[in-house]
Amino acid sequence: MFEQLLHGHNDEVDCVALLSNGQVASGSSSGSIIIHSSSSNNIEYRADNVFANGVFGLCYLPNGSLVACGDDDEGTYLKVFSPSLELVQTLVGHNATVRCVTVSPSFSHFASGGRDKKVMIWSEPGENGEWARVQVFEDHTNTIYAVCFSPDCKTLCSGSWDESIKFWNPADGSLVKSIDLAHTSSVYSVSYSPNGRVLVSAGDNKTMKIWDAETFELKHTFEQEFITSQLTITADSNYIVSANSDKTVRIIPCREHHITCLDPILNLILHIVYKWEFVSFPKKSRRMPEYIFETIRLLGECVHEGGYNVTSEILSFLSPAHLPVQITPTRWKRNPESLIVFMRAKIERDLKKNVAKEAAMKTVMEQQRVEIEGLRQRIAELEPDEDY
Repeated sequence: MFEQLLHGHNDEVDCVALLSNGQVASGSSSGSIIIHSSSSNNIEYRADNVFANGVFGLCYLPNGSLVACGDDDEGTYLKVFSPSLELVQTLVGHNATVRCVTVSPSFSHFASGGRDKKVMIWSEPGENGEWARVQVFEDHTNTIYAVCFSPDCKTLCSGSWDESIKFWNPADGSLVKSIDLAHTSSVYSVSYSPNGRVLVSAGDNKTMKIWDAETFELKHTFEQEFITSQLTITADSNYIVSANSDKTVRIIPCREHHITCLDPILNLILHIVYKWEFVSFPKKSRRMPEYIFETIRLLGECVHEGGYNVTSEILSFLSPAHLPVQITPTRWKRNPESLIVFMRAKIERDLKKNVAKEAAMKTVMEQQRVEIEGLRQRIAELEPDEDY
């Protein structure tokens, strides 16, 4: 498993944020913010005593500025910094420690949540260049530790000390869904994958969980020996970057845990073309959405009716990355590209056999036609003359 460690903090790392140029910003419980270069692991900028009692959340803004939240004896809980970590603005609105902050994918808003049990949305800067509060959501029963927007900005997710994960409509503030007891302790962080397929959460019970973003089903649980206080997912949706209680920032792969309806569809195609000795067909369960089986049914009809042309077009789209583990034959697992080559070759062989059979059938039919015509002539010759 690939893992990259970034050092420099003297205390627990509580939060991380990623910038498109490869910079990684992280904040610690001692109140420091460090910006690393992920390519060289070097520290590029550092700011100490940002908040007296710890930096709990970070997020980058479009211009490279950084929003930080935390706890301070002076009653300031939310600040905006320049790319070089110079203070730009102190935001007023929360009346207690702010534990989390996140920017929307559209970069027009960011959200924050904290010990006052409130989620707040802040609008993009106006003419004076300052951010302003525009909405407040209240439904959690305890401190809010995590907030994040979906890629389409239609959902805002929050995690809390009350062990729940809640999903909000940021347009009108309505509560869409609540996963109660999402973790058996406080939910410290939540993050959508950029492709919108999964939501990753981390809790105080030393677990990290992957959820289906559409069905809200639990898909995978990471059991850990440390607490992940905050996490985020890279732009390609392939890696989770986490800030942890063992004073490390970890980068771990999550691509193999992505769940989509493509898996059973590919399973169906391979089952139709290569039969049971090569694949296993997934059984219908209550957990799998009904639309997946409707898609499977329609695709099955398409493959059957379209025959070789449709099947070959579908297979030509595939690459090893598209082949789910559960439908890859055991002997091909280490070289999935060979499976695709084999599949295409089999289709071509079957086509040639069919062509040969058709040609042979035509020859036989032609011979039968000639023989029948000859028999007719012989019968005509044997028939008696009417004048006899």
